[in-house]
Amino acid sequence: MDQDYITRSEHEEFARRMDSENQRIKDENERQNKRISIVEESVREFNKLALQIERLATSIRQMGEEISKQGEHLENIESKPGKRWESLMTGIVGAIAGAVGAAIAAGFLH
Repeated sequence: MDQDYITRSEHEEFARRMDSENQRIKDENERQNKRISIVEESVREFNKLALQIERLATSIRQMGEEISKQGEHLENIESKPGKRWESLMTGIVGAIAGAVGAAIAAGFLH
């Protein structure tokens, strides 16, 4: 029956070890809580960054569409003088052909 009990010094040693272990666990919990807080803040920052990138991509896509529209508009503006020149040349050639035809017809009729 004497073996069921521990001595006071054994109890004090056990209590000291338990206090030491409890402090180690408390310190580890605090360290892990700090690391979790840092990770959570990093995740928040990454989410903000992802949202900003998404907005930037949308803006770039819209700018690309606008540039494409402006390119088409510019192409139309630049092609107008060429179309006018072609119409003018067609008219001149037609007038000359008509005059030559009329002169030839007039020559045959005399």
